[in-house]
Amino acid sequence: MKDPTELLEASRATYAVGVPSQPGAPRTRYALFFTHGMGQPIPFQTIDQVANSLRELDLRLGHRNPKPVGRTIKSGEDWLNRIELRLKSGDKAVDVHLYEGYWAPMTEGRTTARNVIGFLAGAGLNGLRHTKGKFRRWLFGKFPELPIPVRTVFYLLTALAAVGSLVVMNSALAIVVAARVLLGGQVPWLSENLFADLTTTLNLVVTVMGLFGLSLAAAALTRKHEWSRRFRKAWSALTVVFFVIALFVVILAGSGIPFLFYGHVRDITGGSRIWYLLANARVVDGFNNLFDLVAIRVALAVAGFVAGRWMWRIVKGLRRDLEDKETAPFTAAVALTFLVLLGAVVALVVFFVKIFLANNPDGSALAEHIAWPLLVAASVYIRLILVQYVGDVAIYVMPYKLDAFNDLRREIKLRVYKAAKAVYSQAEYDKIIVVGHSLGSVIAYDALNMLILEDESIRKARAEKPANKSADDKPADKPLDVVNRTPLFLTFGSPLDKTAFVFAVQARGTSEAREA
Repeated sequence: MKDPTELLEASRATYAVGVPSQPGAPRTRYALFFTHGMGQPIPFQTIDQVANSLRELDLRLGHRNPKPVGRTIKSGEDWLNRIELRLKSGDKAVDVHLYEGYWAPMTEGRTTARNVIGFLAGAGLNGLRHTKGKFRRWLFGKFPELPIPVRTVFYLLTALAAVGSLVVMNSALAIVVAARVLLGGQVPWLSENLFADLTTTLNLVVTVMGLFGLSLAAAALTRKHEWSRRFRKAWSALTVVFFVIALFVVILAGSGIPFLFYGHVRDITGGSRIWYLLANARVVDGFNNLFDLVAIRVALAVAGFVAGRWMWRIVKGLRRDLEDKETAPFTAAVALTFLVLLGAVVALVVFFVKIFLANNPDGSALAEHIAWPLLVAASVYIRLILVQYVGDVAIYVMPYKLDAFNDLRREIKLRVYKAAKAVYSQAEYDKIIVVGHSLGSVIAYDALNMLILEDESIRKARAEKPANKSADDKPADKPLDVVNRTPLFLTFGSPLDKTAFVFAVQARGTSEAREA
């Protein structure tokens, strides 16, 4: 028998496409319907990852099953794409088919950063309003009441403070960069003391955020290389500590920046830097100088590492392509042209660096205030993340008030509902497992709810059908038996409880009829 690792590597080859089932194959018993989370997943990315994970586990257990199969089928009027696996369950081989409820393109480009910030602020304030009294939600024909832990208030207030602080820092960053770079010269209100205090504040923010990021990266490595459970648990605790520290620093920085602006612009700071009053001047200057020194070197090291990896990949690919005698001359010409272009860019950079060093021999001007460009880059990145990820949540879970996404929300629900119904309509599946990740768990929950309600409606219509119904009348649709055929609704990182608490009307300003 081959080593499981060799089998795993073989399984990572391209999927077979449309391969017929083997003679005598067992009847398919399971379908898995996945709904992806927020962000920018491409089609089939989620079920491909799950298929590979299931295949990897099966191979580690020593089972030698066929490669996954990609197939397109027709269910009623709908065409479905699926991945077919054969796994081992005890002594039996089980066929498992993976389907996806794909909705990502529907939200692409539909939100803005302003929508997202408004959504986060509104969610926090709405949650705080709900902390008065008990949590009430219409379930199974009544309003059950649950106590609300006081820590919920602390969570919401801290989250609001963190969002507000990020907005303040981003605004200060935009104002100062525009004043210093775009307007040029010395803007009267932006004194050197104000700029120095802001720089020290941002240096501190970047430091703690960098430490937290490094801690997260190290934690990911410990999981990837499967280090001891005790060590991973200890490192996870350390990461939580870094997170708390970063949260404290971000909130304090966001709270202090408006006072820095007010005090310096109004000239009521006594003509001194605020940070010199908080700590010894030598300590503050030493921290800033050390930050500039380390930050520029870390940035250059990361850039060099990334460039080195790319160059190594290019060199390996070039060696491989040059072995093809037919295309080798063209490959060599393209590579030579690229090297000339790269050399010209490097020569241009060296030219400007020499000029800068000639006027600043110690090189301090190149590294001074490095936090500002780093934060500009981080701000652009965070903005993209907020719009791409949190923006999806803002689109889908804001039904507690009038918003512009009502029709889009309905379209997303219908798309996933139709895909799920097409899977349930296939009689070959005795059991169908529904899986939702992050926001996808909310969408999958809604789709399941719609299918169950539809089953109930069909059964009710059948029960009420008159006995003397004409034979020419169209028979009622057959229920899909969703409840009995769904043994598991599995969620990962699900915000279902949060959305129910933060965004529900919760019996105030409504009625039982409306909630039902």
